[in-house]
Amino acid sequence: MAWTSLNGEISSEIILFYLSAIFWTLGYDTIYGAQDIADDEIIGTKSTAIKFKKNIKLFVSASYLITTLLILYVFKGFIGINLFSILLIFFISSLIYQITKFKRYQPKTYLNIFKFNNCTGLLLFLCIFSINL
Repeated sequence: MAWTSLNGEISSEIILFYLSAIFWTLGYDTIYGAQDIADDEIIGTKSTAIKFKKNIKLFVSASYLITTLLILYVFKGFIGINLFSILLIFFISSLIYQITKFKRYQPKTYLNIFKFNNCTGLLLFLCIFSINL
């Protein structure tokens, strides 16, 4: 909304960037929800972790892949040999790291993976911030 108020328009890039944030959120929220699937099923909570529990890693991977592809598309004009690209590689690597650490039936690791998204978010912020340097 800030972009719209500053520029007076909604561009396709902003919509795609917003969609990338939705898919990123779906991914890390599913990781968070995987901690207590059994309890959530007992009380009747609806979540993506429960809906995709048989293929939870695939769902998180697909969500993160869509996030990555959308971000690459939106920022394709800034990719090159520069600070932005280096930070973007670290951002994408952090998503891959989360997927590789995500093991089924190991709820103790899920919270740590979820918390790692603080670093992932910082990397994305620094990517975008580096464009103006």
